Amino acid sequence: MLSRKILLIVTVITLLVMSTALTANAAAAKKPATPTTADFVGVVDRGEILNNHPRLKQVQEQLAKIARQKENEAKAAADKETDTAKKAQAVQAKRLELAQEEQKLMAPIYQDCEQAVREIAVRRKLTLVLDKFVVLIGGVDITQDVIQQLAKKK
Repeated sequence: MLSRKILLIVTVITLLVMSTALTANAAAAKKPATPTTADFVGVVDRGEILNNHPRLKQVQEQLAKIARQKENEAKAAADKETDTAKKAQAVQAKRLELAQEEQKLMAPIYQDCEQAVREIAVRRKLTLVLDKFVVLIGGVDITQDVIQQLAKKK
């Protein structure tokens, strides 16, 4: 008789524990998941974004034309000089001019890319965006979103 009472008590306690556990699991399932830090970190492939900028080909064509022009100017300046140091100086000056032109023409492209990243980050509520090549694990890849944003502004 005593063992039946003990068995009944143990069964009731077991059912209560199981009921409590099921209720707790159901409540946890209804509760929205707490975002982790990784949910607020975006990653981008800057090279892919740059290569897909709508005006990049146009700028590259301009730069190629300017590079040919600077190369011809450098040859002409070097041909006028007899001193090898002065020839090298003339060539170096033309290379510097080319680098400055490249910087001037590419600056708006870089600014467009950065602005598109910022817009997507705000829209997706990201607090940090990193280059995907420095992130080993985690983060939300927004590269394609940024490319689409740039295409809209074309």
